[in-house]
Amino acid sequence: MEDLRLLVELQGIDARLYELRKDKERLPKLISYAGETLQQIKAEMDAARAELEQVNKEKRAADAELQTENEHLNKLKLRTTEIKTNKEYFAHLKEIEECQKKIAKIEETELELMEKVEKAEAAASGKKGLADEEEKKFNERKTEIEGRFVAGDREMEELSGKRLEIFPKITETHAQYYSTILAKYPESAVVEAANTSCTGCRMMIPPQMFNNVRKGESIIKCNNCRRILYYREPVAEPSK
Repeated sequence: MEDLRLLVELQGIDARLYELRKDKERLPKLISYAGETLQQIKAEMDAARAELEQVNKEKRAADAELQTENEHLNKLKLRTTEIKTNKEYFAHLKEIEECQKKIAKIEETELELMEKVEKAEAAASGKKGLADEEEKKFNERKTEIEGRFVAGDREMEELSGKRLEIFPKITETHAQYYSTILAKYPESAVVEAANTSCTGCRMMIPPQMFNNVRKGESIIKCNNCRRILYYREPVAEPSK
């Protein structure tokens, strides 16, 4: 039957359309997967920048404290000439000494913080370089993925056009049934009968029914899954 031939052809188109649509649904996930490494490196870069900011904050605080103590020391030195008694003088010297010790400790801390700042800057710079490199790779991959789907969109458009040509040529009753079964089996509403079995559900086909499928003179449905069956003559192997 011409209807059967058209239904087989239509199923081939619909199966491919289904595959392309499912593939397109994966686009956001594919792009997300492609960007996972980039997101990880960016997170590491953000952490390195946060560490740098924290160390700089501590360095600024140490600078401010050092400035305050130096100002305090200068004021103490200026007061030296105002002292009248030995007791006050020795107490004043002790205060100066304590202030100098505090300044020395802050300066030591500042040196440590300067080293930390250098390391944090190097780490942040390194992560920035890795992020830039990975972002370039990601953009290339994203363009490649999107390009593949552009080709898929063109193929879907072509297949949809062919479908519109074929569908009206099928007897209405058969077309309606096909549409119903296609909703259940998007990739296999029409399947081959091979080795006395339905290749859709793998159930055995009664001998007489299988013979009728082989003749191809009517639309025959699997007793089990209700898919439309067709038979394809096996291709003979070339003689050696």
